[in-house]
Amino acid sequence: MQRRTNLRQAGVALVVLTLALSACTGSDDDPEEPAPTTEDAPAALTLGLYGTPDTVADAFVDSVTDLNTTTATRQVTVDRPEDGAAAWAQVRAGEADVPDLFLASYEDLAWLDRSELIQPVDSLMQERDVDFGDGFSLDAVGAFSVDSRLMCMPYGVDPLAVYYNTDLVDFDAMAEQDLPVPSEARARWTFDMFEAAAEFASNPDTGTKGVHVDPTLDQIAPFVLSGGGAVFADEEPPTSLALSDESSRSALERALLVLRRPDLTLTTEQLQQAPALDWFTQGELGMMVGPRSLTPTLRETEGLDFDVMPMPELDSRATVGNAVGICMSADTENPQAAADVIVDLVSVDVMSRVAEAGYIVPSNLEVAQSEAYLQTDERPENSGSFFAFLRYTQFLPPLEDRAALDAAVEPLLDRLFNSAILNPETIEAITLEIDEESQLLLGGEAAQEQEQSSEGE
Repeated sequence: MQRRTNLRQAGVALVVLTLALSACTGSDDDPEEPAPTTEDAPAALTLGLYGTPDTVADAFVDSVTDLNTTTATRQVTVDRPEDGAAAWAQVRAGEADVPDLFLASYEDLAWLDRSELIQPVDSLMQERDVDFGDGFSLDAVGAFSVDSRLMCMPYGVDPLAVYYNTDLVDFDAMAEQDLPVPSEARARWTFDMFEAAAEFASNPDTGTKGVHVDPTLDQIAPFVLSGGGAVFADEEPPTSLALSDESSRSALERALLVLRRPDLTLTTEQLQQAPALDWFTQGELGMMVGPRSLTPTLRETEGLDFDVMPMPELDSRATVGNAVGICMSADTENPQAAADVIVDLVSVDVMSRVAEAGYIVPSNLEVAQSEAYLQTDERPENSGSFFAFLRYTQFLPPLEDRAALDAAVEPLLDRLFNSAILNPETIEAITLEIDEESQLLLGGEAAQEQEQSSEGE
């Protein structure tokens, strides 16, 4: 696993070094000026917002409206479909044009790059003195880089963390009972502390439960990585999951001792009655794993006192997350004007306005450490932990069809969480089956054997 991490860090460093060297070895001439436009015909550009929460979309619309009034060289129209998922599906199916600029998930990067729908933005950003080395999260820069080229400008990161009800998980009260608790800084905690908190919040008399973790790849990944395991095999692109590896199975075995305890976790019957989020907002669940983007929803729940902690540590700090970036269409007629708009959108002023919506950790480091993002008068009180944890956030490899992989393996992950009997032998059998299912979708060994078998018939 250390090798995977080092490779990722090396890739980030290479992107930054490539940009720096190109700046140092360039000609003495000034960068090429943006393509001229006539005073009567500013460059017309479209910014696509697909699946963006209303408050975030509102912030973008307001910012673009302001920017349009301050420049005569470009005018941006925001494409904000009512059904963002359906509109994006049309783009993916080739049934709709790609906007000049659009917000895209890191998970779509592999498909966008393979389909040649986007163009690199690194040189254009470099010409405009955008500071990659110090001004933006290096992990976010690395996430949107392919072959040492920055394909999209990173905008925000959405890492997983542990949300907890401060009435049910009272660290001060736990400390008075000599239970293991995190320090007052709330910057990190061990898995033993996490287990103690789950036990403290569980009360059979009142019906409260301590913790819920979804049986999904995303939500088990931090535990696997923290325990020294790997989620995907170490290949580029990945051809298999790696949950059956000894280190991954060991991490899962340790985590499941808590995550499937019936006295601490929501039962299948309870989850059929209502999702975990409802149990949490009703004050009947002590802790749940969720992304930063969950924060605004929880803030809307009257009477809910909650805070956030990083993911607990089995052996080391680790979490996973998604990221969003601003991508430029490969077919835009005005790449220079589009690049100017990207610079505007990642500026401190505009990104601060978007950060105030509370959905993302901004990739602009100045904004991420500002009151616009931290919002110290709002819950969660420990919101700064999201930013502090970025250096330990890993991004699962972008796949051509991640949804198909999730659909194939989640029933098997559910067996890990809910089988009546679970021991090392059954964990090995289930994780082997999970990895084989993944290979059928990712072109791994099981897929190759199936193809050879079909050819031999």
